[in-house]
Amino acid sequence: MKKMLIVLLFIAGGLQHGFSQDIYYTRNATLVLNGELDGKALTLQTGELNVKLDYETTEIIIRFPVSSLITDLDNLQTRIEKTNSEVIYEGKLGLEYVNTENHPPMQFTTEGWLNINGEKRLIEGTGELHHIGKSNQYACMLGLNMVLDLEVLHIHLPIEGLENEFEVVITQALLQRDKN
Repeated sequence: MKKMLIVLLFIAGGLQHGFSQDIYYTRNATLVLNGELDGKALTLQTGELNVKLDYETTEIIIRFPVSSLITDLDNLQTRIEKTNSEVIYEGKLGLEYVNTENHPPMQFTTEGWLNINGEKRLIEGTGELHHIGKSNQYACMLGLNMVLDLEVLHIHLPIEGLENEFEVVITQALLQRDKN
């Protein structure tokens, strides 16, 4: 019985180690929201975007605190800073897997759940993954684009003059292998 338990622990440890080798992440990536307020361009940006990507399953988790968004409109910035919400996107890249060796740019679609304050909405987007050769620190650079229609997503922001459509652009998401 002891031998069986030791074998099971060894197998479980090996499996756990195998899974962690395929997880890549980044912290402090850039996300930009482009919209319109009172007929003028509105840009919100955060540098506190966290991305976790499983290269084997292509499952992706993206998150950031709303309070980290920055804009040059003082009255809107004050409201944002008081927000305790976190935005979480849990989805899957439209790829079978991500090649961990050198590869040409990989274009894909993504679909997943946008979660804001416990409200989940299904959204879609497109992206590109670029391999970074000869880098000991980073494996790939990830970029994503999504268009969000707040009305369709049933998201109401009490900001007068705010248009419903926003473009979401994620850049500089340099993915590192998980160190766990």
